[in-house]
Amino acid sequence: MGEGSLKHAVLWLKQWLWLPLAPWHRVALLLLGVVFASAAIALAFGSGWWLAALAGLGGISVALAWYSWHERAQREELQRHLVDLERELIEARAAATVAMRAKSAFLANMSHELRTPLNTIIGYSELLHEDAQEGALSPEQAITRLQRIREAAGQLLSLINDVLDLARLEAGEVVVSRERWPLGLLIDEVQTAIAPLANMHSNRLSIDLAVDPATIIEVDRAKVRQILLHLLQNAVKFTRQGEIRLAVAIRDAGEGPAVLSLSVSDTGIGMSREQLDVLFEPFVRFDEALTQRHSGAGISLAIAQRLCMVMGGTIAATSQPGKGATFLVTIPLVAARAPLAIAVNEQ
Repeated sequence: MGEGSLKHAVLWLKQWLWLPLAPWHRVALLLLGVVFASAAIALAFGSGWWLAALAGLGGISVALAWYSWHERAQREELQRHLVDLERELIEARAAATVAMRAKSAFLANMSHELRTPLNTIIGYSELLHEDAQEGALSPEQAITRLQRIREAAGQLLSLINDVLDLARLEAGEVVVSRERWPLGLLIDEVQTAIAPLANMHSNRLSIDLAVDPATIIEVDRAKVRQILLHLLQNAVKFTRQGEIRLAVAIRDAGEGPAVLSLSVSDTGIGMSREQLDVLFEPFVRFDEALTQRHSGAGISLAIAQRLCMVMGGTIAATSQPGKGATFLVTIPLVAARAPLAIAVNEQ
């Protein structure tokens, strides 16, 4: 028998061993093959029945040994498969339980956040209506109550917008619209919106601008502003009588486009390692005591992260309990152009 014929025989045997047959069918076929092989050996060597019997016994031993090994291998493979399935089932069940609890907590907190401004609007509207009917409403009282209604309506609108933004981001329906605009305009808008909130909690807002504020950049201005507002509002919420710092720079990314680097840091309560691990999850809340002390729906950071991803950027957070937190955002830029004359408010 030549080398090529031997290779073909071995290949055929390997393929045959893995045919989709029942184990006893394989044994029967092997035994039948052993009988024919024994007869062929006896005829080939002209020997008597003893050589055929010896070859047959040897073949049967080999067949039984192979069957035992094959059965054991199948049992071990099946056992490994069952262990893997059981582990995946346990992990999926645990993940589903966590997700359900998180969504339940989120919905409970969301209902509270919705009821609070709605109750304010309804309450002050009823007071306005009753006092106006009785003729006991002074202009000062009317202005005060209307201002409260306006503030509550703004809070409610902001919450609804956040929920809708998160839904659009999760559905992939957000479109990036790049525009050319001076970097200082972004700083001015953010500072104007955040400074009053920082002052309410006796915080100092500082801005470190490492680039000419008149530099023209091309990026989605609305989304960058929204990211910064979410991060700064989060910093204000968890900081009292401290400092909130915004650092802005444009950094070279080597062969790729330059990146807009935004850093928001605070001296607030900070976070643990476990809290950092779930920081950007939309339905995960921290402990109940912390939730009660600091209002909010808990989705602003999830929105900020997804906005960064939509623009091809990154966001990361570092923190320690009692030592504040720092968020670093990087967003790739199309280009940075020559500065234009623009006035930027100084803090």
